[in-house]
Amino acid sequence: MLTIRKFATLAGTTRRTLLFYDQVGLFSPVKVADNGYRYYSYDQLYQLKFILQLRQLGLAVNDIKDLLHTTQPEQLRHQLDDVFSHIEAEINNLMLLKQTLAERYQQPELGPVGTLQTPRIVERPALTFWCSPESVGCTDEDVSALYQTFYDVIGPLKLLDKHESGFLTFLPDCSASAYPTANFRILKAASLAGTSPLTPSIQRPAGRYVIATAMNDMTSILHTLDNLQKYVHNQGLTTDPHVWQLNLDEILTSKAGSAYISIETQLI
Repeated sequence: MLTIRKFATLAGTTRRTLLFYDQVGLFSPVKVADNGYRYYSYDQLYQLKFILQLRQLGLAVNDIKDLLHTTQPEQLRHQLDDVFSHIEAEINNLMLLKQTLAERYQQPELGPVGTLQTPRIVERPALTFWCSPESVGCTDEDVSALYQTFYDVIGPLKLLDKHESGFLTFLPDCSASAYPTANFRILKAASLAGTSPLTPSIQRPAGRYVIATAMNDMTSILHTLDNLQKYVHNQGLTTDPHVWQLNLDEILTSKAGSAYISIETQLI
């Protein structure tokens, strides 16, 4: 017979594990001497290895105890079916994480950080965004609740993929006075890493946009909107009534926005 240490070494486990299994009635030595020493037989190795493999697959100790005492092979099959489903889900999650990280390192930097820029015209390509439902208000509580719900649906991993994010607001003529109470949608550029069938999407059309950079605080945003409005009027331009507010950094500081943001509206 084998001492507990020799048996643990032979089985590829630990003395502590064997003591625990004995304590919970899962696997016991063939003999306990008067001095408390535990002894195991070589034949016990096969049952222990079976138990260790089931534990490796994620079965709980109590479930394994039931299996060892059942005479119904179907019970083991059902238990392993559950384990298989769990493993498949974990594999899918890991594949999604791998794809998310691969996409992240293929993405360019989001934009200039830490600089204010006056209105200018740039060309923007067409881009598809996932979008939240329209907000019911503009308070910190409204923003955080909508943000949490939105990323629960599209998946928290989307926070890591470096694609553009921000807000879409219906704000005709870039009206600064209407901005504080305007409703909005949270945006995240759609990525290849997974799909979100429960989330509606919206297309940012390709074309020319008037854009300006602002700090993510109300004073700076309102000032930038005023500048955009004056620029459009002075140039005799016409703009779409939607305003795109896009983050210029991944680190969000306030109201789901980065420290510096790009405010953009399309020329029509």
